[in-house]
Amino acid sequence: MPAQPAIRGFMSRMILDAARNLPAEKQRQVFSLVPESVIALIQSTPRLGWVPLEQNLKLSDAIHHVLGNPGFRHFFTGLSGRMMTYPLLQSFFDGAVRLFGLTPQAMLKWTAYAWEQTFRDCGKIIYQPRREAVNDGKAEMVLEGFPPALLHTGTFSESLAGTFDMYLQRVSKNGRVDILSIDLEKGRVVYDISWQ
Repeated sequence: MPAQPAIRGFMSRMILDAARNLPAEKQRQVFSLVPESVIALIQSTPRLGWVPLEQNLKLSDAIHHVLGNPGFRHFFTGLSGRMMTYPLLQSFFDGAVRLFGLTPQAMLKWTAYAWEQTFRDCGKIIYQPRREAVNDGKAEMVLEGFPPALLHTGTFSESLAGTFDMYLQRVSKNGRVDILSIDLEKGRVVYDISWQ
């Protein structure tokens, strides 16, 4: 049986916990859209196990639907900061900081390593520097080979943009994260990230 696109159990569980911490009315709206079987799957998957990404997105899509684009991106910015403290990711992050320093470039380069630890059969993410200055930089992050059917709602591309927003906050930089293009046929998303 071929592997299917999946996300680590701990990431799914953190998304579920964050949804449970939404204000009561938003929480009610979100959970009215999520099948109980999805909640049960997320809760029963071991932290280092794998949740099929299609199932995880049923929860994330519901949050996205209720919060809208700006609200969902903000939600994911906060959630991404908490995800980085998970031991598996924290050790990779600490190593990247030791090697590259705490800069936007280091955070963006680190993404490729974190991606391999948290996603399975979801393509790859590539850092492409455009201007390498620490105080006035620009880069593109390119997601390639992502399952095209899972890009249609825009949820995953917005969640990743929220993660990149968190990076800029983490290194105390003002900046922007824009989605330059989404190619639904190729499963390709290009992000433009700039900071000052």
